[in-house]
Amino acid sequence: MSLHSSEPTNSNPRRIAPQILIYGAIAVLVGTFLLRVSGGLATGTLNFYLKSLGQEGLEVGFVAAGYYATELLLAPVFGALTDRIGRKILMAAAPIIGAVALLLYPLTSSLWVLFMIRILEGISAAAAIPATLGYLSDLTDGSPHRARIMGLYEIITLLGVTGGGIILGPLLWNALGTSSYPILAGVYTLGAIVFWFFLPNIGTRVQKRRGLSDYVRALGSKRLVRFLPAWLSATAVIGLWLVHVQNILSKAKQATPEIGQALVGAFSPAEISKYLGFFAAAFLIGLVFWAERAKKGKRSTPMLYAGGGLLAISVSWFFLNHPEIMGLLLIPTPLEPVSFWFILLMVGAFFQAGFTPVALAYLADISEDFPEDRGVVMGLYSIFLAGGNLIGGSLLGGIFVSTLKMDGVILLTFIFTLVAFFSVMNIRRQSND
Repeated sequence: MSLHSSEPTNSNPRRIAPQILIYGAIAVLVGTFLLRVSGGLATGTLNFYLKSLGQEGLEVGFVAAGYYATELLLAPVFGALTDRIGRKILMAAAPIIGAVALLLYPLTSSLWVLFMIRILEGISAAAAIPATLGYLSDLTDGSPHRARIMGLYEIITLLGVTGGGIILGPLLWNALGTSSYPILAGVYTLGAIVFWFFLPNIGTRVQKRRGLSDYVRALGSKRLVRFLPAWLSATAVIGLWLVHVQNILSKAKQATPEIGQALVGAFSPAEISKYLGFFAAAFLIGLVFWAERAKKGKRSTPMLYAGGGLLAISVSWFFLNHPEIMGLLLIPTPLEPVSFWFILLMVGAFFQAGFTPVALAYLADISEDFPEDRGVVMGLYSIFLAGGNLIGGSLLGGIFVSTLKMDGVILLTFIFTLVAFFSVMNIRRQSND
């Protein structure tokens, strides 16, 4: 097979040649990093844009819903389509749609128009993620390096999202405001170029075309059913944080400080970038650490550690948000109370990071049960991701944040942690995963 053959082919599962495996993995990781950085920056700057418009809580959740609901509804369609027409064409086309969406942001301040723009971004994600994961599953078919490559994909994804949205997003907004969006659209386009010109065509490993019934059959897998609550809870937490936390922490001239909650409206964009940067660094260190261990032992063990990390984050945020209660809790430590809880927050981020690379490798394991429906099964990643983000970022997140501000984020994170914990314990009891 030519490295740059123009058409995908259907074939029986077989191991890809090592040089093509390396070349393809590098192209996917570079292109994905470009898209995730740009997308993370777009999400981060949008939080501050909405804050500048005086929007928070339900309004922020409403705008975010355009993205997540669209991804949720269309991911199954694109997941099946990628098995029919090939992965590469969707991987290259999706970023162009995202670039167009970013060019539209500076042209409006209307919530409804912003909602429609987020729908365009949702279409881009719904097309890109199933195609990319299907491609990686094809690429690593029969390879002992699958867990490592899937872990690297997740590291690149979260590095882009956290580095872009959490660390660079506030700084970019501070420097350029809405003028940053054309630059981000250019980065999206560069990602499309990488996918189109540098991605090897390895063929699409399917035997027949897929439809809605195949998704229903895949969802009937007992392993997937047991996994679903944990995955939705974990992604709901991420959606809750990405959509609301920067908006809550950010100062706004027209807003009054929230009495009794020290973190609400307390920080400038530069300060948010600094403090969340520490959090992101701890998370990324943990991501690298746990990704390397994704191929060892039970998948559920790092997931349980991640639940402990989420619990530590919830408790730490509570005491940082309520310094008057912080002083009442006597802890034998030489550290100042604020320093203690901030360090515990970092420890929690480190352990929380163990969930995502292991969960992605676990989903790839499940896809082995459906060798002809790999695009369908890996498309479920996007469905779970969008569904969790819709629940955490828009539906429940909007309600909890509008009612309780930062305490709403803390309480909802704790609830999702409990759901994920019981789900993972169920996996451990009923399987060897």
